[in-house]
Amino acid sequence: MNENRGPDGLAAEWAVLGKHPGRSMGYDVLDGSLPGNRAQRYLWSATTGTPDAREPAGALPWRVFLSGADGEARSVCAVVDTSWDGAKDGTGRPSYTWRLLLLEWPAASRAGVTWTALDRAVSRARSGSARFDAAPAGVRATAVELADTVDRLGFEWAAGMAALLLEGGQLVITAPPGGTLPGLDERVRTLDAICSLLPYGCRAWLSGATWTGKAEHDLRLVFAASARSGQQEAPLGTGRPPTPRSGTADRYRTELLRLRTKRGSTADVVAHLLAATAALPPGDAAEAVRVLQELDMLDSVLSEIRHGRGRVDDVQRLLELHSVESLDEEQLGTVVVFLADCALRPGAGAAQALLTRHWMTRIPDLLAAHVVARASSMQTLAQAKGYLTLLLGLEEAHPGSFDRLFTALATTPGYDPAWVGSLVCTVEREFGHGCEAVDRVLLDSREAGLAWLGMLFEARPRDLRPLSRLVALAAETHVDQWPGWLRFAGLLTGEFGAAEVVATDAAEFAAGHRDAWRIALETARDHGRPDVIGPMWTVLRQLVRSGGHDRMLAVLDDVAPPGATEVPPETAADADLLRVSAPIGGVGGRLAPTMRRLRRLGADAPGLDAYTAAVVRRTEAEPELKDRVVEALLGDEPDPGSASWAVLSRWMRQRPSIEPAVRAGLTRRLTSAAHARWIDLDLPEDLVDGLVHRDGLAWLRPVRQLRAAAADGAPPNELGRIVAGAYPHRGFSPQLLDEVALLVRQHGSEFAFGLTAELDSQVQGLGLALYRALGGSRQYQDVREGLIRHSLQQESRHRAILTALGAAGTIPSAGTVPSAGVGGGAGAWTGARPAAPSPEPEPPARTGTARPVPLPTAADYPPKGRRSGFLPRFRKRRDS
Repeated sequence: MNENRGPDGLAAEWAVLGKHPGRSMGYDVLDGSLPGNRAQRYLWSATTGTPDAREPAGALPWRVFLSGADGEARSVCAVVDTSWDGAKDGTGRPSYTWRLLLLEWPAASRAGVTWTALDRAVSRARSGSARFDAAPAGVRATAVELADTVDRLGFEWAAGMAALLLEGGQLVITAPPGGTLPGLDERVRTLDAICSLLPYGCRAWLSGATWTGKAEHDLRLVFAASARSGQQEAPLGTGRPPTPRSGTADRYRTELLRLRTKRGSTADVVAHLLAATAALPPGDAAEAVRVLQELDMLDSVLSEIRHGRGRVDDVQRLLELHSVESLDEEQLGTVVVFLADCALRPGAGAAQALLTRHWMTRIPDLLAAHVVARASSMQTLAQAKGYLTLLLGLEEAHPGSFDRLFTALATTPGYDPAWVGSLVCTVEREFGHGCEAVDRVLLDSREAGLAWLGMLFEARPRDLRPLSRLVALAAETHVDQWPGWLRFAGLLTGEFGAAEVVATDAAEFAAGHRDAWRIALETARDHGRPDVIGPMWTVLRQLVRSGGHDRMLAVLDDVAPPGATEVPPETAADADLLRVSAPIGGVGGRLAPTMRRLRRLGADAPGLDAYTAAVVRRTEAEPELKDRVVEALLGDEPDPGSASWAVLSRWMRQRPSIEPAVRAGLTRRLTSAAHARWIDLDLPEDLVDGLVHRDGLAWLRPVRQLRAAAADGAPPNELGRIVAGAYPHRGFSPQLLDEVALLVRQHGSEFAFGLTAELDSQVQGLGLALYRALGGSRQYQDVREGLIRHSLQQESRHRAILTALGAAGTIPSAGTVPSAGVGGGAGAWTGARPAAPSPEPEPPARTGTARPVPLPTAADYPPKGRRSGFLPRFRKRRDS
């Protein structure tokens, strides 16, 4: 095509098809500017049938609008006029004429030539008032004119027709029921108006006709008497055409209706679509939707994004039409989030490029706002991490964007602090990034700090350097302003001493993770900080109660080794008490291992007061623990010179209320088979007073007195007084006999003879009763045999003495000795020696081994005001 230099800037190609006068066969290209073969292709493509006088609506002229032809690869903008001037061929049949006016697509699209303009150009040429190839630009239809036609047709009907064309089928407009079709000019305007509701670029494949006969054709939008098979029929003026079958075409129709309603002007819609002159592929409804939405580009693109149908190309076009500065906060946020999400998917280059090209400092804030607009979850945490990854990649082009996004996410007022703590730990662990503003969030929010702490502890390998960093940051403020968990962390890192940290601090720290107690103990072990045990007492005690003592005690011994001299006394006491509070394990478990740190101290160790103070403090409100500690201090075996007895003595002086527990423990030991080991304890008299009144312990005082007197080398009369004093009311208890037998074994039968003689001097016949008691028990068989040997030797010697004195015949027999009661009258306690020996008293009834003694009762408590307590001195134990 050749463009002239005329005012219209266009020149059309043309051709005329017809018959020479008198010719009967075939139609030929009679004239034109196009090569004949090319002209024929267009002209024959416009042949839609033979006019029929029986169809008034099909009266000539016909107009066919073409965008191409078989054998032609390029799009054009053409019109073919079919007319009859009354001429006939050689056979007498009508000789029709086809006139072609053709514009090449590039020139036509630049000029925006419409079918109405082509029709008017043809009409002018046929009237003889203008050249047939005259440019149509001067008479082209305006957007307002086409919009008026659309409104006359009904916008909804015209919009539906335009959407149906996008589906690629053939659409036939028929007369309304009981009505007729309009004239030629109105039909052209109708065809053009329907096409004007599609992007102008669709005319690169659209075609139409004001009438089609019975011949087969491929035209898209035509008037006809009726639709044939495969075509869709839409009667004119019925209000609504058939509904599009494809979702995209129907969406185009919906968008047309929405934009018309929103803008209130059909002309605006038509003008926008006429300006979209870039050729569109046939049937590309999605691209047509995109072009249409450019009329309302901002709202439509935002709507598509919100419905999950957004495209990066649309956003690019939007940003070409609207600067980012012109968008409000919500609009910009929608676009930014869409591009960020696209930039995180495969093939993200275009989205990243758009973000970079249209970068604004508000972008990190908008991304953060999008994340925290939803409730906290693992999904929002993953989304935040994705955006941080994206901005880390853009950091070189936009320095500081990563930190800005991180800070905005972590400092959002009112957002879930636990989520924030998890985010901070994730960013530090995976990106190696932290900032002071975010750290202060951890200091100000207990929940955020504990969540951060929990994730910090979960990491493998565990790195506590971030904890040290927070402690250092908090050091800028007064310690009272620190969160409790961080104060305890300061103890672990050496910032604080145990005296500056309270139990609630440790409890808050332990709440951050199920294994926080173990992590704290391991950290204390690695850094030589056994004093953390004190503040952790409540946490560890609860762990014992819940059955977790096995794991805890193993670590505890590493933190505060039993033999370590650097462990403070208070800490040693706490560690010992925790072990005491744990189950000993199995029936008959021994108490000896439970207070190993104390048992390695001497009775005069300088830290015993502090140790005792810790014991008193920890057991004050726990009666059960108090009883267990008393039992542990008493131990499995008496250890008079140990620190355990020293602590117990101090404890009773400070808290006399524990004496019943001590008495109960001693009672169990003194009534056991191994009671002899416990007799030497240097007990205060008021404690002994409470013991001797218990069932089965009346023997305790005389036995202790006898043992003490013998150890001090008391004379026989003193020993006899003690034994005799125990007899009148109690008899010879098994324990007293044990002590006497022990003395006899140690000092021989001569000692027994002297003791029994002294007893007889105290109470008549008492010595003989002692002999009977010793001789009547298999337990003292060795003592009995020794006494028998000694007595036989004495008897033999006495007989020899009597014989030497000449009095051998005067010895009375045993049966002639006069009898007398023992202890039956007042003379029994006079101490006067009788003229003749009396028979021995009846031996006391053996009670057997000591019976168990019941737990202390109120009667066992000493009167108020009586001072009690162990003396720190014990006598030397004798072999039993």
